[in-house]
Amino acid sequence: MTDAAPLTARVIVNRVWSWLFGRGIVSSVDNFGTTGAAPSDPELLDYLANRFVANGWSVKKLVREIVLTRTYQLSSASDAKNFAADPDNDFLWRANPRRLDAESIRDALLYVSGDLDETVGGAHPFPPVHTWGFTQHNQFFANYDNRQRTVYQMQQRLRKHPFLALFDGADPNSSTAVREPSTTPLQSLFMMNDKFAHEQAAKFAARMTQGEADETRQITRAFLTLYARPPQPDELKLATDYLANFREKLAAKISWNRGRTGSLDMMP
Repeated sequence: MTDAAPLTARVIVNRVWSWLFGRGIVSSVDNFGTTGAAPSDPELLDYLANRFVANGWSVKKLVREIVLTRTYQLSSASDAKNFAADPDNDFLWRANPRRLDAESIRDALLYVSGDLDETVGGAHPFPPVHTWGFTQHNQFFANYDNRQRTVYQMQQRLRKHPFLALFDGADPNSSTAVREPSTTPLQSLFMMNDKFAHEQAAKFAARMTQGEADETRQITRAFLTLYARPPQPDELKLATDYLANFREKLAAKISWNRGRTGSLDMMP
């Protein structure tokens, strides 16, 4: 290993690796001490750290080198022999399925709806300084929502952003190397009922149907936007059947409502 800040290079490389693969070569990303985990592949960690230093400490070059590898491009398909030898996938014989983090969920919703503002974030619209009168019992709580990437959202130390808190965002009061995922009913209810989710769904639907009357091509456009691939035949059939079933139920509901309104109109 190079003598030029070996620990610093190892820590940075391991953290970048954890961002890309979901787990570091040293799984205790923020603990390289004697109480931390041992690296699953110390030679790989040293190799990447040496390359990182040799390339002028360029994170961009480090990321490029990793994502162009066969290992990074593996699918998540399982293999009985490999699973028996390495059930925890420490040596990355397949890709680990990963959940989107809070920021990526919000950014993805804005992107597919066509509502994402890709400009660089600016200053938040804080109230004028002369109006500040915040105290322990009258604290400053505000959310300045926008359509820019979530990294530009305001984060307070006193209170988490509601969206980020719901989807396991990092604690703004401490360094969070690894986020602990949770699955709660509130996350599903947000997608079903929240105004923001409804707005983005409506804009996505309008975007998919704009200038395209053919339903099959609308579904194909949706898959290309959401998954960067066309639908498989069974997926296309499933989507087509769902839309037909939905139209049938919607027509029945409209007919029932009209009949009910007519009955009310005829009442004395």
